[in-house]
Amino acid sequence: MNIIVLSLLFITAALLHGISGIGFPIASTTALSLFIPLKEGVILALWPTLLINVLSVISGGKIGPILHKYSLLALFSLLGSFIGAKLLFWVNPAYLQLLLSGVIAFYIISSVCSNNFHLPASPIILALFGLVAGVIGGATNAMSPILIMCLLAMSNDRHEIARAANLCFLLGKISQLVVLRNEAFELFSSDCLWPVLLLTGLSVLFFFIGTRLRTRISAQYFRWLMLILLGVLAVMSAIQAVRVLV
Repeated sequence: MNIIVLSLLFITAALLHGISGIGFPIASTTALSLFIPLKEGVILALWPTLLINVLSVISGGKIGPILHKYSLLALFSLLGSFIGAKLLFWVNPAYLQLLLSGVIAFYIISSVCSNNFHLPASPIILALFGLVAGVIGGATNAMSPILIMCLLAMSNDRHEIARAANLCFLLGKISQLVVLRNEAFELFSSDCLWPVLLLTGLSVLFFFIGTRLRTRISAQYFRWLMLILLGVLAVMSAIQAVRVLV
């Protein structure tokens, strides 16, 4: 792929992630999959995503309250990510993406029809959503929709939602790195090294620009932004899945 096209894809995904707190993995991977196989897209986006997730988690204050409230969600997303990354070798991820799109559509309809949609922060709910998000994220890089569905139903604090989601993303990326370590580290001994470094630097820069813009968005508009973003991601995921299957 042309490095200019790659740069524009990663810049857009990073800016979106900075504003909303989610979107970089699935947006970048879905866009890349239009040009290269899904597995290669996952690997190419792995290093920039890891760095952005770390920055998202550590920015915004103490991490202790986030860990206390969402540790089960994060741990089960880690477990699910191991399973999902293994599925890259065993199962066509397109089937998972179609399922994901259907679940997101159901959630959006439920949220629009009822403004009081709420989930209790119970261990069972956190474990279930974490596991499902991890499996889908490990296989397709589309962990964010499931996590945001859960977090939006538990909190109205957009900064808490973004940091909790990125904690899960980070653990998921680490598990992906463990499973795909041979392919991921090959990037540093090939012609892909300088493009990866360039894309990582651009991603971090525009992520910070996006986070500055997030502070100017009200909680109500943030929730609507999330629902719109989830809808766009669902459509992108479904199109990608159909494209692979056809």
